[in-house]
Amino acid sequence: MKNMIMALFFTFVLITIIPTSYADSQTNSHGNKSHIIYIAGCTMKKSCFTPCQITIEKEDTVTWVNRDTVDHRIMSGSGQRGPDGWFSSPSIPSNGIFSHTFDRKGAFTYYDDVNPYAQGVVIVDSLSHTNFVKLQQSYFSDWWCTK
Repeated sequence: MKNMIMALFFTFVLITIIPTSYADSQTNSHGNKSHIIYIAGCTMKKSCFTPCQITIEKEDTVTWVNRDTVDHRIMSGSGQRGPDGWFSSPSIPSNGIFSHTFDRKGAFTYYDDVNPYAQGVVIVDSLSHTNFVKLQQSYFSDWWCTK
């Protein structure tokens, strides 16, 4: 039990002290990148995802880090139409995480099941500067995250 508490404490310290610019995009041992989206400050006027739009390459992993004081649950789909069944997290407690590896190209919307108005999008392509990515970034501009 003591080892588990120490491991959780160590993980929490690492999450809180790694600079955001470093944590947002890291390369793991397989050559794929890991990206972080922070969850905090959900209000009716703005998304609680920072960033609420992210562009990654196929096989990259996105990790949602809950920096809020309440639990959240990430669902693929939209708050208006509901889940699409591609991925969903268990309840993510304060300071908890959820990760998903994107293994196909596309624009994947997600929302917070607790706050369905809080939405975001992950744009995935095999390269990060294709016409597909530019079109998706234009369509899912930051205003979409607050709808």
